[in-house]
Amino acid sequence: MVVCLENPKCREDDGDRLCSLPEPVIHQIFSFMETIDVVRASAVSQKWRYLWLSVPYLSFDMSTISSNPQEIWSHEKFKDFVNWVLLSQSGSVSIQRFRLYCLSYTNDYTVYRWVCAVARRNVQVFDLTVYGEVTELPHCLVTCESLEALKLACRQLRMCVLKLPFSVGFSRLKSLDLHNVEFLDHNLLHKFVSSRRLLEKLILKSCSFRDFKILDISSTSLKSLTLDNFGGDESGNYKVKIACPNLVSFNFLASWAPDFAFEDLDSLQNAFIFFDIIDRDERDNESCHILSKLLNELCEVKALKLSTAFLRFHFVLEERGFIPNSFNYLKSLVLSVSMADWVVPSIISLLNCSPNLEALTIYFEGEDCDDWKISNKSIFCLTCHLKTVELIHVAGDENELELVRFLLKNGHVLKKLSFSWMEDVENRKEIISRIMKLPRSSSNVALEFLEPKPHDDFLKY
Repeated sequence: MVVCLENPKCREDDGDRLCSLPEPVIHQIFSFMETIDVVRASAVSQKWRYLWLSVPYLSFDMSTISSNPQEIWSHEKFKDFVNWVLLSQSGSVSIQRFRLYCLSYTNDYTVYRWVCAVARRNVQVFDLTVYGEVTELPHCLVTCESLEALKLACRQLRMCVLKLPFSVGFSRLKSLDLHNVEFLDHNLLHKFVSSRRLLEKLILKSCSFRDFKILDISSTSLKSLTLDNFGGDESGNYKVKIACPNLVSFNFLASWAPDFAFEDLDSLQNAFIFFDIIDRDERDNESCHILSKLLNELCEVKALKLSTAFLRFHFVLEERGFIPNSFNYLKSLVLSVSMADWVVPSIISLLNCSPNLEALTIYFEGEDCDDWKISNKSIFCLTCHLKTVELIHVAGDENELELVRFLLKNGHVLKKLSFSWMEDVENRKEIISRIMKLPRSSSNVALEFLEPKPHDDFLKY
């Protein structure tokens, strides 16, 4: 045991190394823990004995609450614990964040009472994950004037049906995050979003709409919008209208692009477009028109992230004679790439269209299927602006090394080139040796070789 000699009070507390930390700091540490673990921590320090009674962060997760992996808490035992914590804490303690992951919501008045209890304690962030149908949110939560962020996720095969209020309620809501929710009418969401004057962040993940034809997102306050696997069918037979003059970040993840209609997106700076269908008939005029229009709306962003499928259609657009857009303001570009022969022309085209690019990140997917041969050529961003390149999921394949050769040869102002290995690459030393021997146009470039990242997933970057 390490004994703190500098603080006499610490000696009195039998060597409690954390006894001198201010209470707000300890609360912040506890904010990353489940409430059951915070309660258990009361036995660690005398000072912590009653501290959990004033912690403003509460998190109850029935799936992880037991300290014994072989022990499964019953629903009744879980409810007893939540009731005990809420009754034990002082009602004067405002709750900054309340997270609840439970099995049932429908026909369970207990959950309703918990929601009302935290609403009375001025909850700011409310995060609810349930198994069961949700039709309407409790009135006490809707009218809670302290609520700034709401997340609702349903965990079941069938989506939860949600009816959002649009005339009153959620007066201070800044963030709305909905997962696996079904709306009876897409107009309800439009009215809700447009009438929330403080709403800045909207996430719709795996959500759907009955009789869905068009999604209209109109808001003067919205700054961040994420549409992830929502709405219509995989063919993209639906329309999305976005009219958000203060939108800064836009993320769209789906099988294919719908027909977009953008209005007043002059503030847009960051965009992430992810399609996962490559074998679609991309050569039809309608597909080319949709992609061309989307690229045109993104031409003034500063940071752009694109999936492999999007690169494929970008390549086809050029084959069809569509004039490529210039991304004159683009500073950061993140790409997911396969090893197909069309990938290189698409990357080169994007680099040519991004004269002021400063940072490039490439995430490799798949094994070599075609041999890449990249001709040395002058590209403005490589000559004048590109300073950092990050290569992720590197296996040391010949195509990857060919790209590295091209970047080192043509990157005249390159300052840093980093490599994050794929798992189980055995011949790292040999690969590094080959890379170190490649000619470099920049005398200041530093090469960095990193271990595999813990979350090796393109969507995480």
